[in-house]
Amino acid sequence: MPPPPEIVALVNRFADHGSTYRWPGYNEAQLRKEFLNPFFAALGWDVYK
Repeated sequence: MPPPPEIVALVNRFADHGSTYRWPGYNEAQLRKEFLNPFFAALGWDVYK
């Protein structure tokens, strides 16, 4: 089973801009908003409750 397109898009975005996301000023709240919540939502989790 292939991954959902949203997951592929998130992985590609991270790969394209990895140095930005590894920067010490990129904090946990940003990570959660930009990657974790969309990742788990794409898997069917209710993260926006």
